[in-house]
Amino acid sequence: MEKLSLDTQLNEYIMTSLRTMWGCDLAWVRQKYGAAVAERLLSDSQSFIKTKRMIYNEDKLILTPEGRLFADGISAELFSESEL
Repeated sequence: MEKLSLDTQLNEYIMTSLRTMWGCDLAWVRQKYGAAVAERLLSDSQSFIKTKRMIYNEDKLILTPEGRLFADGISAELFSESEL
């Protein structure tokens, strides 16, 4: 059995959720990892929202069709680095 750190679990969630039509649910992130983590994700997403590669709707970060072309890079930019 592989044990994942909280950072790794969060990064896996970011990577997989952004690839779905439902996106990354910040309410769920807030509940599981805390408000500071959710707010950091929203803040770090602003450049992607401004370039229309991502939308913020109903407390979810969702990639646009163009953003899906850059999903790996966007995920990597949002990854947590030892904040948990």
